Amino acid sequence: MSRAYASTTSTATITTAAAAAASSTPTLEIDAILDAAPYVPVISSLSSVYSASALPAQERRWASLVESFKNLYPAEDLTFIARSPGRVNLIGEHIDYSLFDVLPMAITQDVLIAVHVGGTDGKLVLNNTDPHFVSRTFNVADLKDLEIDATVHEWSNYFLAGVKGLFSLLPSAEIPSMHCLIDGRIPTGAGLSSSSAFVCASLLAIATAVKAASPYSTTFANAVTKSDLVQSAIVSERHVGVNSGGMDQSASVFGVPGHALRVQFYPQLKASPVAFQSDDFAFVIANTLVVADKHVTGPIHYNLRVVETTVAAEILAKQCGLGPLPIRDGFGGTLRGVVEAFKARGVDMTGVMDKVKQVFSKQEGYTLAETAELLGQTELEITQKYMTRFPVRFERFQFRARALHVLDEARRVERFCELLTHAPADQCGEDAEEKYLQDLASIMTASHKSCRALFDCSCEELDELVGLAVANGAYGSRLTGAGWGGATVSLVRKDKADEFVQCLKEEYYSKRYPGISQDKMNDAICITEPGLGSAVVVGSYSG
Repeated sequence: MSRAYASTTSTATITTAAAAAASSTPTLEIDAILDAAPYVPVISSLSSVYSASALPAQERRWASLVESFKNLYPAEDLTFIARSPGRVNLIGEHIDYSLFDVLPMAITQDVLIAVHVGGTDGKLVLNNTDPHFVSRTFNVADLKDLEIDATVHEWSNYFLAGVKGLFSLLPSAEIPSMHCLIDGRIPTGAGLSSSSAFVCASLLAIATAVKAASPYSTTFANAVTKSDLVQSAIVSERHVGVNSGGMDQSASVFGVPGHALRVQFYPQLKASPVAFQSDDFAFVIANTLVVADKHVTGPIHYNLRVVETTVAAEILAKQCGLGPLPIRDGFGGTLRGVVEAFKARGVDMTGVMDKVKQVFSKQEGYTLAETAELLGQTELEITQKYMTRFPVRFERFQFRARALHVLDEARRVERFCELLTHAPADQCGEDAEEKYLQDLASIMTASHKSCRALFDCSCEELDELVGLAVANGAYGSRLTGAGWGGATVSLVRKDKADEFVQCLKEEYYSKRYPGISQDKMNDAICITEPGLGSAVVVGSYSG
């Protein structure tokens, strides 16, 4: 959400008893983090957060943040820094809110919130390293009853969404005075979950501040569990107008270095690390530079898709005699619920897709009146139930296309995970490796085609980048994130990744955006590595 411009090499240390509790050695911290479930880890060195290749730049960035904090709040000590990363989704687009598994991974780019706890002014002060985001101040005594206007695109609303999340976890919590400086390096509207990372980091910062201010606490450890942070952040983001499914928050919080995450939402939330069985490939993220702001275009894009898939599930249950479906978050049934109901009747996924084609025979879509007839409800009832909390605009619901995408994408996730976890280790030679990469890539290619043709969430620039990626050596490429702009993710050979990046700079960025600076191109495209999820950092804020 923000960007720091100053550069310095100074560091600062915390002055609370938590420093001693977080002083484990860097070499042991990764193992401790992996074993620390269910709580968000508290760590003391950046080498436990970032890869060796990313560490030098991150050390400079953190030093700059610390120095900026000291300049902004010269009389106050820095208590801790909360951080949550963005994510790239490798496969499984727009199926999390239907409760199907997805396969994202946390990335290096993240949101940092530097916090001083313990002031006596009774204020929540929010500053941002990006001067475009002006300072905001709130009375902590008013926070519990503060309303967020989701129609106003205001940067501090994302932090206030975290406040809402804290009170949903701890209704009687007393938020202490907090003076904050926020620095974000996730491009907004790029499909890398900048808003979810901001909400997760905010909620984590507030929960940690509450614990730090407690007279009974001598450590920041165990301030909040990962599951509570995810579940609360999912609901919290709805205060800024997005009906999120949970993939973004799960990847941001549960991220494990060197692993993708298989995030399951049924029968309960679970994130399982998936190790890559081959070191020969890499993923490259390329931002189209077309801003895809689902908070602004939600009524015709993201939120409409949530409504379409939800109502499609309810119609299938009604028309096929499946009975009432389990309700997701008080909103409606899910296509996962439909699949499970059919499975209990001996019908497999192919059979369910056949049912979708039978029930939704009108490929041109369904008006609200036709939808009401299928559900046996009035138009007013449907509007009040599905289109009030998150308003949508449409002419016809595209139930058939949306449901077919979701069901087939769920199968693609299964196949992709199988390939990642069962690489052809018993085979050798370039031919076996080549086939393995081609198999992975074919799934990515099919996913993008489905997103474009069935879910209608691609755009001209995304399609162009995908085409250029494949033409310049990528095995496969697809849009990642909500779509309608944002970024692509491409599978390439690691030894060809730098050359691939240069080709896209020349053939996409330089041609589509004449005069673009080298720095902006470098920010737009990167070779990504799976990184650590949410954490609280205390100590020297260096490697």
